[in-house]
Amino acid sequence: MQVLVRLDEETGRLLDRVARSLGVSRAEVVRRALRLYLARGRGRMTKRMRGIVRPKLSLEELEELYWEGAR
Repeated sequence: MQVLVRLDEETGRLLDRVARSLGVSRAEVVRRALRLYLARGRGRMTKRMRGIVRPKLSLEELEELYWEGAR
């Protein structure tokens, strides 16, 4: 899957610096950062979604379905 992301100049420069220091592509830095971000917010994300949508599922069922789809 491809995703297009627009960055401000400062964030772009920081991304370039991190990629160079790790010896990987910018895309790899973004993938790693996104994985970390999503893994840390796993439980909190469902609770935040609860205020936006009103599913007929419990929080646990909603979270289970969300993470099954994320695999």
